[in-house]
Amino acid sequence: MKTLLLVMTFSIIAPCSYSALEDLKDIIKDPVISRRCKALLSERSKKIRVQQRLNSMILRNKKLQDQLKPQQKVALQKLNLNKTQLKNNLRLTQIRVQAMEESIVRKGCPGITL
Repeated sequence: MKTLLLVMTFSIIAPCSYSALEDLKDIIKDPVISRRCKALLSERSKKIRVQQRLNSMILRNKKLQDQLKPQQKVALQKLNLNKTQLKNNLRLTQIRVQAMEESIVRKGCPGITL
């Protein structure tokens, strides 16, 4: 009796769970979603590389300012202008990266880690 009950239970539950797994597999492996997610993630990684370059240029600018002699006023003014432009670009890039991350989350890319 227990064996019959056990077999009946598995024969009812197993097909239901298998069909649920098939639906889940179709959702995750949809090629359109994965291509779109790959494109979004690659754009995000490009912007992050730009952000890292801008950070390194700001550090380089700071080192150059520290090495300047007091007589080099024109070079100091140009470096200050350059620093301001770099910081503005960095701020803009950070805003763009944040918007891209929100877009990725809204698009519903499966298995992302930001």
